[in-house]
Amino acid sequence: MKTEVLDILMYLFETYLDDEDSAIPSEKSIRKELSKIGFQDTKVTQAFDWLDDLAVLKESYKEISALDSNSIRLYSPMETDKFDIQARGILMDLVELTVISPGQREIIIDKALALDIPHIDAEQMKWVVLMVLFNLPDSAGSFTWLQDLLYEESPSIH
Repeated sequence: MKTEVLDILMYLFETYLDDEDSAIPSEKSIRKELSKIGFQDTKVTQAFDWLDDLAVLKESYKEISALDSNSIRLYSPMETDKFDIQARGILMDLVELTVISPGQREIIIDKALALDIPHIDAEQMKWVVLMVLFNLPDSAGSFTWLQDLLYEESPSIH
């Protein structure tokens, strides 16, 4: 079974993080469950490392969120190779609609680049955005809007 880190992160999000009513089991029990399902241990470790790194970025979020909202984002050749035009368009649209800030966009780009995926399409980018917003302070409205979009409901701007 070929799995990617994003597959594991999506599974974790849908199973544990998006369910506010239940307690999250220990990392050890989650790892055991993921192994039983068939996820590779190395990919599981990479997924947990990705989440740990996101927690570190969360600590410096106030500094990152101070980026000028009038700035223009130019993508490097590596980023344009990794993110298709629709994925980049999603980020641009979300900033223009003020769903995410330029600082949040930079965190999202950083976390998307950290995934062990050679190419990220629009659907995968939506998942990265959703997982990053879930973990950032003051992102509840944006998170809900994007969650509606991801699950193909009609998003409403708050």
